[in-house]
Amino acid sequence: MTEEAAQVVNIAKPVTGRLGMVTAMSLAAGTIPLPLLPERALRHIRGALAHEVVSRHGLVLSSDARDAMASPGTQDAMRDMLRKGVEMFARRILRRLGPLGPLSAVARSIEVYALGHLLDRYLGEVRQLRSHRILEPEAQRVRAAIDASVVRAIYPSVKPNPLMLPEPAEDMRDEFTRWIDTIILGTSSVPSYITRRLDAAFDEIVETHPEMRDS
Repeated sequence: MTEEAAQVVNIAKPVTGRLGMVTAMSLAAGTIPLPLLPERALRHIRGALAHEVVSRHGLVLSSDARDAMASPGTQDAMRDMLRKGVEMFARRILRRLGPLGPLSAVARSIEVYALGHLLDRYLGEVRQLRSHRILEPEAQRVRAAIDASVVRAIYPSVKPNPLMLPEPAEDMRDEFTRWIDTIILGTSSVPSYITRRLDAAFDEIVETHPEMRDS
């Protein structure tokens, strides 16, 4: 495929529910009570996800670039050390507390979701390179921006776009029903809230690092 041809490749629509299922797989992999196996499973899951997103945009992910995207670790050594400590604490202590045990697996699954969602956002809205190949240097920069976005998303200063909900022409519910509906709909909106915070954090990083567009 020539670089000119790559410019006219139609971007395929994502398969409905695939990112959610891959995220669920990473959550399940993170709860495997065996050493090294969760890391290997996560590496395969992240690599497959990166390959799917890049291919959908008509691009090619080199082997080294896939490795950069697939590694469950990060480029931040201090953050890696902190996370390993948290995971060890979670496995040895929090697992005795029932629902709190899988916290580290949840954190890993959010990172997998962020990889798929923000890589797609980068390729669709940020990247301006004409090359149809993504090589390791570019993958490292994008991976660093995605990892940083996961951390920045929890900052109070990050302002996600508000979710606009239509108001009914007339509300016939009683007060109790209104509160129950609010709890149900609010809980179901958590994934959307996380996504919007990730988007806002990623956009801030791109704004402060304009080389991301031409990297």
